[in-house]
Parts: sequence; structure tokens; C-alpha cells
Amino acid sequence: MYRKKSFISLSLSLMLAMGSLAAPVGAAEFSDGEVQAVQQQDAEAAQAEEFSDVEQAPVVEQEEETEVFGAEAQQESDFSDMETEESNFTVTDRSVEELPDGTVHVTEKISVKTEDQPDGDKLFGEYASRFFYDQVSTAPGTSIGETVLSGVQQALYEEMKTKVTSIAARGGSTKLGITSDLGLRWQTSATDAKLEQEVSRKFDSLNKEKITTCLLTDCPYELYWYEKTAMTQWDYSYSVSVRGGKRIAEISDITVSMPVISEYAAKEYWVDSRMVKTAKKAASNAKMIVNEFKNMSEPEKLAAYKEMICYLTDYNDEAISDSYGDKYGDPWQLIWVFDGDESTNVVCEGYSKAFQYLCDLSDITCYTVTGDMDGGTGAGAHMWNIVEQDGRYYIADITNSDTDSAGENGELFLNTPARGSVSKGYTYETEGGDIYFKYDSDTRRAYGTGASSILQMTNVEYNVESTTIKPSRPTISSISNKNARRLTLTWKKSRNAKGYEIYRRIGTTGSYKRVAVIKSGSTVRYTNTGLKKGTKYYYRIRAYAYNAQGKKVYSRWSDVKYKASR
Repeated sequence: MYRKKSFISLSLSLMLAMGSLAAPVGAAEFSDGEVQAVQQQDAEAAQAEEFSDVEQAPVVEQEEETEVFGAEAQQESDFSDMETEESNFTVTDRSVEELPDGTVHVTEKISVKTEDQPDGDKLFGEYASRFFYDQVSTAPGTSIGETVLSGVQQALYEEMKTKVTSIAARGGSTKLGITSDLGLRWQTSATDAKLEQEVSRKFDSLNKEKITTCLLTDCPYELYWYEKTAMTQWDYSYSVSVRGGKRIAEISDITVSMPVISEYAAKEYWVDSRMVKTAKKAASNAKMIVNEFKNMSEPEKLAAYKEMICYLTDYNDEAISDSYGDKYGDPWQLIWVFDGDESTNVVCEGYSKAFQYLCDLSDITCYTVTGDMDGGTGAGAHMWNIVEQDGRYYIADITNSDTDSAGENGELFLNTPARGSVSKGYTYETEGGDIYFKYDSDTRRAYGTGASSILQMTNVEYNVESTTIKPSRPTISSISNKNARRLTLTWKKSRNAKGYEIYRRIGTTGSYKRVAVIKSGSTVRYTNTGLKKGTKYYYRIRAYAYNAQGKKVYSRWSDVKYKASR
């Protein structure tokens, strides 16, 4: 039976807080000895590195180009690797039509080789996740296109990228009318067939294949809707006029028509805006939940998030099969939990990713893992969560905490196992019998299996009273370069912070290294001296507090910001 997924005023707060945590199972003898506590610093540092590459890249400044379209725009690029990409494109059709006013309209169609290209759903999953994690910008981060394209090419690339980004966010027509003046005009004496050949060479010198390659490289998630296996159509017009006694040919009215993959299409050249609206609505609903419970303690929040997820969704029995373990990554699983639509139910991936997301928004350390489960409702591939408290790690199986599931009475939520190890798997006791969890090789490889691994489940009971309140995530307010060879950072004070750690990267290819430890939670300013003139420096900050064992407890990383020194 479906639950009503209405986002009521969430006055469920009191009810959720009351029925929150079941009494944990007592500490038991483990077959491979006592479970080791995990140092949170190592685990969070590893998690931070995993996401460190998602920050916006810098804009590479270009030299000014002349407005007249000439031979310099046809120069070979120094980037040979980009040149090889051109072989991925083939002009499959070209038609020419002379209009009554003397203008000639040309249509070219190109096809793209799509070996090893990710599908639209995977790309949309990454794009939609930006709505949840507040990483959507007015334009995607710049990279290769800013470096390898000439001035004329780059003007076309920049306009296409802006339009592509808008389509990704709002839907609509994918026929991109180019309005930039590309300076495609020149003096000519050619006529008829020779003029047509001359125009074709001029248009081909734009190297539209290279521009498309740059867009696919720089905006893969924004192009989740692009049907790469179909033909992309380029239309343009050309005409000849006499100016000052000279015959001037000009190319104008360029339109690029990019086909839309069927899953996201309202029609061939139109992205269905409902797809993106659904993702945005789900993200907004999830944040409303977090806001409703913001004044609760961490254990109360965890219990509330579990109950809300189980209230909002049901298990999708029809979708599950023995092979579902190979399909983790469905971008709609997270969205469906919070979309308010009672017909869109989820499997374990949706339950666990939704819980992870609410914890992320609340600065609660939570991980998502995969493996196999046996017992209770049956054996098979499974996804669940691990929650950290003061350097110790606890299971949070939200799927099997739902009604009529093996752990509906709380035995699989913030509980300790009866026996087991990382290598052998862990067994938990429930009223309906033992439930066994074993990590798969991907999870063991990702998190490690040593004493400091987050996969080491503790045998110490979860203590509702002793949870250390983590500092809130810092926000870098500004970076000033008013003084030569030094940069001054300022940031907003983090709640509960006892101090801050500042990490720096030099240029775009360096690695982050700690450059300062600020041992005061009220200090919000740091000056980095001895810098090289003209070099760009990238900074990120995390706040820290101390847990009951005197170990540092870290906030999430700030966004990365950069500045060039003077």
C-alpha cells in the first residue's frame, strides 16, 4: 500500500523523536577480536579528497583577436590530442538552397562516434545531484575549450555553452541560434561554384567538430539530453554585397540543432523541462525536512530522517532482481524519495542515498556502502549506510528499518553487531532472526580494510548523550591581493569551531597541502606570505572541534576559492 508522500508541515517532529532509537544489542565477543575504533580525521580526510575535484575550474584568459575572419583562425592547434578527436565526427549530408533574395542557405549534418560514451541517465544523475548539493552555477566550469580554441572559435563555443547550460536547467528548444558577430566576412571575386567552395572552406575553418568536442568534454553533465548517436545539424546562410566598390561575402544566420535523447525529449529538438523541475522540487523538499529538524540533537535528527524517508516512500518490489547490484547509480532513486509522487517508489539505493543526503546537509558523518545481505526478507545485493559517532561506526540500514522489514524495531539502526569482521562480514540479531551483511570488493577497495577503516563496526553501544557536535562548514568570504606577494583570506565563523585548518594548492595541477592551523574558533582571517607574483593559489578551509577522546572532529570542507598574487 502506498504512503501519502505529502510534505505536510512536518509537525511529525515530536512523534519521530519519541520512537527513535531501539535499545542496542549488548557488546559481544567478536570472532576476530575486539573491533577497533576508527580515527575520524583519516576517514573524513579521505572523503574530502573524493569530492575535491568537483570545485569550479579557473577561466583561462585569451589574447584579443582581430574582428576580420582570416588565415590566423585556420592555424593548427598546438594541442595534438584535440586534433585527433576530429576523427570522431563525419559530415554525412550537405544541402544548398538559393533563396529568392539571392541569399544561399546551407545545411550540414554531422554524426559522432560514441564509443564508451556514458548514457543520458548517468549524466543526468550527476547534473541533478548539483541541485541537491548546491553546485549549480549560471555556467559550467571552464576547462579545455578555454585553452585550445581560437578567438573566433571561442566566441562560438562560449555562446553555445551558455545556451547548453540554460537548456539543461530549464528545458526548451535545442536549436541554438548564434547571435555573436563571428566576423565571417571577406573580400571575394569568386562566383557560382567557386564561391560556394570558398564559403564552404571558410565555414569549415571554424572547425565545428573541435568546438563540439570541447563542449562534450567541458559540459558532459549539462549535455545529458544530447543524442550523440543522431546527426547534429548546422545551418547557415551566405550572401555577397558590394561595399565601397568591393564584393564582400558574408556568412550569417548560423543555427546549431542538437538532437535530444528520447528519455528527455518533448520532441526531436526540445528538452522536456519537467525532468529538471522534478529534480529541483525534490531537492527543495529534502531541504525543508532538514530545516524542520535543525534544532534537534544529532541522534534525534538521525532518527527523524530515518522515519521521514520510510514515511515518504515504499519499497519497489517490482524493480528488484538478483542482478540489481549491477545497476547502482540510477539518478532517479534519490529524487523519487522526495518528489512527493506516491507512484515513484525505490529500492535500497533510494533509501540509503536519501539518508546520506540528509546527513550531508546536517554535517553528520555518514557513508554509503554496497555488498550482500542475507536473512530477513532474503539474500541479494544491498546498499546501506554507516554513521560515525566519536570515531566509532554503526550500521544504518534504512531499507530494512521500514514497516514489515527485518529491522523495523530498530535492530539495524545505530546498532552493534553480534559477531563478525570486515573480511567475514557482520551479523546482527533481530527479532525475526540473524541478518548478515558482507561488503563487496568495490566497497572494501574504496574504504580500505585496516584498523582505521570506516568498515570496522564497533562493539561499543551508541551513546545518545555523548555525541560531539561538529563545527559547521566554513565559507570563504574573500581573498585579497592588495599587498604584493601575499594573499589575505577571510571567512565566516563556523558554529562550534575550536579552530581551522587551511589547505592550499598552487596552480591547477598541484596537490592540496596544509599551510596553517588556526587555534581559535573566533579567528576568521589569515594572511599567506612569500608567494610568487602572478601565480594562482587555491584555498579550502575546514573547521575542527574535539570529541570526548580529545581527537579532532572536522567539519566539511569549504568551497574552493582562488586568487593570483601580485
